[in-house]
Amino acid sequence: MTKNIKEGGLRTLTPGEIELAKTVFFSTIQYHKVWIHRDSYLPFNLQDSNTAMAPDGEIYFREQYREDFSQTLPHYQHLFIHEMSHVWQREKGMNVICRGLVSWLVSYRYKLDGRLLSEYPMEQQAQIIADNFILQNAGYYAWLNMRLKHIVTLDGDVHKSVIRDAYKNTLRGFPW
Repeated sequence: MTKNIKEGGLRTLTPGEIELAKTVFFSTIQYHKVWIHRDSYLPFNLQDSNTAMAPDGEIYFREQYREDFSQTLPHYQHLFIHEMSHVWQREKGMNVICRGLVSWLVSYRYKLDGRLLSEYPMEQQAQIIADNFILQNAGYYAWLNMRLKHIVTLDGDVHKSVIRDAYKNTLRGFPW
């Protein structure tokens, strides 16, 4: 594993990050092709320092870059899974660059109202995947705490018994 990547550097996924992502996406991503950049995707460093992007199948972090997201706190793992969701979407044919151009205009908030994951917009899909990841791996109370911090963006009933079934229903058939 490459250590101490400076601003402007890049690396491949760590073995731990691949294993972490496989718990969500299984073998539907070509992990060996995913690069992690500690850099702005946008020219002239226009990417906000606290914004991550994955427009081209690679992930661009600035201040939130970590040496190994599999060894970090749950909120960083949430961010990593959210961005890996965009990698997955791109591999499934979604035009992530074009949709991403307006992602700052769209809401990341969502309701689990019986729709399938594929029926949600791009950013909401990534949020649903990452939010469910936290629920399944860090537990309900970590999920609830992240919701209070506006990292988890589910609107509606958040009772433990309700949301587990609602996520399961929305994510049926995922990953395809």
